[in-house]
Amino acid sequence: MGEVTSHRDIDLKKRNYLTNCLFVVGFLDLFGVSIIIPLLSRHATSLGATPSLVGLIGSVYGGLQFFSGPVVGKLSDLIGRRKVLLWCLVFSAVSYAIRGLATNLIILVVSRVISGIFKHSSSTAKAYLAEITPKDERPKVFGRFNAISSVGFIIGPVCGGYMADDISGICRVAFITTTLFLINAAVVYLFVEQVGTRGFPHTESVAKFAPEDFNLRPSDFIKSFKHILGAGSDIFLIRFLFGASVILLRSNYSLYLEKRFDASAQTTGWIISFGAVVSTLGGFLAGTVVKRYSSLERMSLHSTAMLTIVLIVMTSSVNLSMFVVASGLLSIATSLTRVCMTDLSISRSGTDDTGATLGLGQSLMSFARVVSPLLSGIALEFTTAGPGMMSIALAGFGTYLVFSRLVGTLSAEMEKSKKVD
Repeated sequence: MGEVTSHRDIDLKKRNYLTNCLFVVGFLDLFGVSIIIPLLSRHATSLGATPSLVGLIGSVYGGLQFFSGPVVGKLSDLIGRRKVLLWCLVFSAVSYAIRGLATNLIILVVSRVISGIFKHSSSTAKAYLAEITPKDERPKVFGRFNAISSVGFIIGPVCGGYMADDISGICRVAFITTTLFLINAAVVYLFVEQVGTRGFPHTESVAKFAPEDFNLRPSDFIKSFKHILGAGSDIFLIRFLFGASVILLRSNYSLYLEKRFDASAQTTGWIISFGAVVSTLGGFLAGTVVKRYSSLERMSLHSTAMLTIVLIVMTSSVNLSMFVVASGLLSIATSLTRVCMTDLSISRSGTDDTGATLGLGQSLMSFARVVSPLLSGIALEFTTAGPGMMSIALAGFGTYLVFSRLVGTLSAEMEKSKKVD
């Protein structure tokens, strides 16, 4: 494999083949990550970390993701998705192997630094999908990618949760995660072909003719990102607000459920898996739901309003059963909102900068992962409802922006079009 194929000439059979391969990549990626989630905090504390230091180590990962996301995304635009995807998977495998062998906090931090720089496999795979998928089919394909990836999140937390009380569990789980990422890299290497970057062969003559398409100068990176932000700054802000609102509630999920409902690690694992099951169904239904709307802007208004209402219900839940039902609805609302925002951001910036667009979106989510755990932890010091109240405030503001900036702009454009006609 590895042959260069122009995305303009790719036929339906080849597109479906590559799409299914990338679905497999998404599943293995999220399964490998989710299986180790219930063990991360306990591993750090077993090495002597205090709760605040655990949060700081998590912020290191988010901070590095914030800076590396746009760079990795732009590199995939310039040198090809396949090559960057392979790098991401192999170095992620290395980071998880180091984590399993960590005997002190310094080695643990080193593993987090590596994964913080290179763990961009999901966004790179999505950029690849955007490149080979016609615009009108992207919401359905993104929805299915998210759904199939979520299947991995169904299995992983349960497996990891049952190993949480085993002192040797982290080594075993880290080995499994490393193996899954190496298998994923093998899938990409053997079965995923490179689609030509922007439709041009990367030769010396072409590079001289169109140097702006192939250079790695910082000034051109900045120029590209200015274009993306100029075209969709409101969408990126909305994505950040809703991402942060959900992360605030979920960043200290185990501690939150333990303090509020006296939930065990196994119970938390099952709740996370339940949310992933519902998210999978929501992903598969996304394409059908999109067809019922005249525009993604209107669909995003309904999905974000639903997300805000569900956060209110979760925060005011009087028992665990009510919380679990609401968490399922949150998974559906989050899945639909993610599909809308991803496709809207790509449509605004253009397919030439798809990798950079998704990388920048990933970067914003990484920034949310830096601040949200710290804010959530501080809020929990005062009241168990603190993280939920902060989530509601962010989501409410985000819904207002969707109504005023996206739906409002769309309505104005439609009214202007009618006057012209």
